[in-house]
Amino acid sequence: MVTSCRNDCQHVSTMVATSKDGDGGGLCLSEDLIIEILSRLPVADLLRYRCVCKSWYSVISCSDFISKHLENYYQNDRSWHGCLLALYYVTQAELNMFELSIDETPKVLASESLENRPMYGSFICGPCDGIYYLFNGCDGERERALWNPVTNELKALPPVFTKPDLPSNLAYSICEAFGFGFDPLSKDYKVVVVKCYCSEDYELAETVTLPASVFVYSLRTDSWTYCGDLSQIYEFDMPSNQCYRFLDGSYYWLLSSGAKSENDCVISFDMTIDAYQEIHTPIYEKPASRSLAIYHNSVAYLSFHEIKKDLVIWMLNEEGLWTKKFTIGPLSGIRSPIGHWKDDKLLLDSDDGRLILCDPVTQETRDLGFHSGLWCEGIFVYRESLVSLKDCSQSCQCHDEAQAHAENNRP
Repeated sequence: MVTSCRNDCQHVSTMVATSKDGDGGGLCLSEDLIIEILSRLPVADLLRYRCVCKSWYSVISCSDFISKHLENYYQNDRSWHGCLLALYYVTQAELNMFELSIDETPKVLASESLENRPMYGSFICGPCDGIYYLFNGCDGERERALWNPVTNELKALPPVFTKPDLPSNLAYSICEAFGFGFDPLSKDYKVVVVKCYCSEDYELAETVTLPASVFVYSLRTDSWTYCGDLSQIYEFDMPSNQCYRFLDGSYYWLLSSGAKSENDCVISFDMTIDAYQEIHTPIYEKPASRSLAIYHNSVAYLSFHEIKKDLVIWMLNEEGLWTKKFTIGPLSGIRSPIGHWKDDKLLLDSDDGRLILCDPVTQETRDLGFHSGLWCEGIFVYRESLVSLKDCSQSCQCHDEAQAHAENNRP
């Protein structure tokens, strides 16, 4: 593949050298320089350049180049931080997604409703190398897919099979947790789904005593694997998956037993060994809304007191213990924390549907200038990539090579 890519670049170099007047009077660029220049350009530009000629198409489509682009573009061009995807409830069965362009102020410059996206109304999580996981569980139909927004490639996932030896009177409930990421050990993109159960008889719904089950989807094999059950029954306090986070090969969800808050728990799942861990949450003052975030490259637990309007941030250390880091507030007019952004800033949702940026260190807040009037379900960084979902082996190779380049170039 490397030889093929370089041969195409030699052809491109020749084209550049003769492009000035057709007699070779142009500027001759080396193949390595051409690859370096192209690997730092936005994806939208590269998709247009693929139409220039067959050689350009081959260069931009080869796995070596896609890997280099993943490494260079996101390390050297920080402008991708200025685009967010915001998911809002319209009704319980309908979710609307907005693409937000944000400047350095920061302020929302423009917003666009993505009404033409595939699986409209679906939940979303990600991204991983520009790929998102979509899930739509409305009307009893559970559609699942992987989606690259910039190339508009959509890969439908097969249905999750029924757990072995499941009692005949039980079925999957509408509540589930899900996550998407890359497994560096098996070099594979994976989806993890934690599924709850309910009784077929509505009157016996409260008598279900079967813990949730864990299933893992592999893009490489295009199939699901059953990985066992949780040790006890948890209710999904946020079935929309708002409390999902992914860090260093592990997924994290915040689960609870509803009113019995003593059973609040963070569930982590390590995709490299297909094993989960239950982590007790810190003791926080109630009543409070809770969420998870990433702060200083660690999992953070956020609790927002509904009366005092104080936001408390804990960080999870390597021993699995929580350390209180900040207490911010009171933050009047805030409904709940919804996520994190660049430079360890937190994103908050206001009572009237405005997006607020908060700096935990200075305790400064800033209105981003976007007002939907709806309940925000989640915020996701919008990351473009050339990674294709059509060739699973090539997609996994691109991530692995980009990660290897990053590790080798790390000071």
